[in-house]
Amino acid sequence: IIIIIVIIVIIIIITIVHSCSSLLFLEPPHSNTPSIIPYYLITDCKPTFTSLLHYIRFTFTFVTVIILTLGEMEPHRFLAVVGVVVAVVVVYIGFSSSYVSSSTAFRPPAIPLITTGPFMQTWIQADTLMGDVVRNWDGTPKGMVGLIRVDEITYQFLGNNCSGTDCGSGSGINHDANSLYSSAIVQTSMQVFPTRTIANFSIGQAATMKLSVTFLSSLFPDDREQLSRPASYVTVAFDATDDLNHNVSIYFDMTTEHAINDYSEQVSWSPFTTPQGISGTRIGTTSQSVLGMSGDEININWGYLYLGGVSSQSSSAVLSHRGGCAAKQREFFILTGGLDSNPDTMQPRPAGMDMPSVATVAKFGPIQRGEQTFIVAYDDIKSVYFYGTEFDGLWKKIHTTILNLIDTVASQYPSMLQKSKTHDSILMEKVGAVGGEHYASLCALAYRQTLAATKLVWNSDLNVEWNFLKELSTNGDMQTMDVIYPASPMLLYTNHTLLRDLLIPVLFFANNETWNNFSYPFSPHQLGKYPIANATTAEQELMPMENTGNMFLMLLGIVQADTHADTSFFYPHFWPLLMSWAEYLQATLPFPGNQLCTDDFEGKLANNTNLAAKGIVALRAFAELCEIVGEDKVKCRSFKNSAKFFALVFEQEAVEVAPSPHYKLAYNMSNTWSIKYNLVWQKLLKLEGPFSWEKVQDYEITTYVSKQNKFGTPMDLRHTYVKLDWYSWMAAMADSEVVFRDVIDRIYLFANTSPSRVPLTDLYDTISGDAYNLHHFIARPVIGGVFAKMLLTV
Repeated sequence: IIIIIVIIVIIIIITIVHSCSSLLFLEPPHSNTPSIIPYYLITDCKPTFTSLLHYIRFTFTFVTVIILTLGEMEPHRFLAVVGVVVAVVVVYIGFSSSYVSSSTAFRPPAIPLITTGPFMQTWIQADTLMGDVVRNWDGTPKGMVGLIRVDEITYQFLGNNCSGTDCGSGSGINHDANSLYSSAIVQTSMQVFPTRTIANFSIGQAATMKLSVTFLSSLFPDDREQLSRPASYVTVAFDATDDLNHNVSIYFDMTTEHAINDYSEQVSWSPFTTPQGISGTRIGTTSQSVLGMSGDEININWGYLYLGGVSSQSSSAVLSHRGGCAAKQREFFILTGGLDSNPDTMQPRPAGMDMPSVATVAKFGPIQRGEQTFIVAYDDIKSVYFYGTEFDGLWKKIHTTILNLIDTVASQYPSMLQKSKTHDSILMEKVGAVGGEHYASLCALAYRQTLAATKLVWNSDLNVEWNFLKELSTNGDMQTMDVIYPASPMLLYTNHTLLRDLLIPVLFFANNETWNNFSYPFSPHQLGKYPIANATTAEQELMPMENTGNMFLMLLGIVQADTHADTSFFYPHFWPLLMSWAEYLQATLPFPGNQLCTDDFEGKLANNTNLAAKGIVALRAFAELCEIVGEDKVKCRSFKNSAKFFALVFEQEAVEVAPSPHYKLAYNMSNTWSIKYNLVWQKLLKLEGPFSWEKVQDYEITTYVSKQNKFGTPMDLRHTYVKLDWYSWMAAMADSEVVFRDVIDRIYLFANTSPSRVPLTDLYDTISGDAYNLHHFIARPVIGGVFAKMLLTV
């Protein structure tokens, strides 16, 4: 007994000593060998009661194995074997801790910079801000360069040479021709928060200056006006470590690539001054075909990009602004620390000819430390077309013009910075408490990526706020129901009204309140190609059970998230429509026909058990809605009873007992399995049935864990790839915190090490860690699904 107690104490001490490791594997995360019963030590930097339970659980298992296998040995042999095993565990912990700590700093596959909407996204697809050109989510260059000149030596902290056909020569800064350019700058850290990206640098051969660059956008769900702002801050702060004064100038520019779709388009630029005296330069196309294009890999070529700087009494910087050839402006700054006072008068001209940029320079006198904040804004003139009406961005309801918005943004910078710090700290603390540091890093990235695909507008016809979403990278559809669905957990957790206002336009369309006559007896799939909503019934991608189920599950999620359980946004106005959809589900369950589900890249599949599970849980959810709004109790009860009956049929048809009990891929397909991620909604919505949750745990979670590869569990037996959103839902399905942490850490390992340097993909190979496609399934808002676990905390 004493020996066993000593072993327990030793193991607990070891795990607490190594408690800064977020996940310590006894089955290494880099192992491709599936495990039936993985053992883990889960630790946090501050051991909590929960983590101690994990220590004790592991220790109990460990000691039990020793007793069972060695209990019959003579005492001296028993002690010898125990000593060897403990030594092996200690050595393994050392290696495992080294493995985990080496990847503590999260390296996202692409670094988000400015992400304020579907058309205003800038990313770095490298480890550092200087590791690549700044790009759109689809990889198209969107030139953006940052330079700092310290005592006549210039360092580049943002961008890598230039983009596209910049200035004809194809190069931004002529390093060879200018000996004043220095490469003695090192990025020392980079952090992605929900509303900020921060990179820190060391400058000079002797590291005589520290530099910090912060990209901040007011992506605050609690304030829809601030969330809708097409404006961001870029703050560059420096601090001399040698306590000496230095002559410092900061240069920041953005090319016309942000405002064109093709390099042949004619562009022009001009200075601007706001009513409150904020100055800068704007640039855009001369044609200004507002809302003239729609689709996936297109860039906005209407409206204007604005770049200016915030002057403050505490700063001694003198600001100057200019538009013109990007390469020449950069080279002039390297030589002089300023901008050429002679204007570039060759305009308008094709964007690809001596590619123009707008630039701002902040010039300081001799100084030890200082900072400059630049303001980046984009006025899209009109944001969305909806069946005959063009809608403004929501921000225009308050600010009227982009110049007024820039004034507001400039004056509010101190409060926005403080709000950003507070907001990010609270959110990261909450998600970190639930899932650890790795989960927090993934949630921060998912937060940015989800909101970046949405656009808040003012519906001037109805005098209400609506929200629109673009299905980035997989066809550019607008208001795609099976994309809103996986994104919904993040919206439900942060502000359920953002999800509500995504669904209302779909209901509006389906209820025949546009010029189109929608005639299907189930939910639409999409409204058009972003930003043009004009899809007809004939243009729908048919997913009858998929999208109808999605609608019901999200509607109940919204009502449950509302403190007053408000149903007025759909009842009574849309209730007859919703009732007809519920009757459709009731008539077609429990055997889905040969139809598509959200995983349409897999093709149609009859008797799809995952789709059936969605329909059954969704019908149960609708029964709940029916009871909440106080409709006919008999009708409500019929939906509830049907869902219960269908679940029983599902159990009979879907269960397969070998090699262990689990649900099949399809009712009629033996020796198969798949992740039934749709079942998570029974847990998220806290429904009492229709499925036995104990069986779901015993059958499904055990099977999923046994199928894991290095980077996760495949979606089913047909492939080795997985959808990241669905895999994170599998994690939320698990009642075991050990399994949840394991899944999250495998997703984190993928994001942190994948060679696919694109905005976080939601479809990747579980063995290699490669994105399934470098042009599709990237930057999509579906990543918001990782917040599913957080819905269980509210």
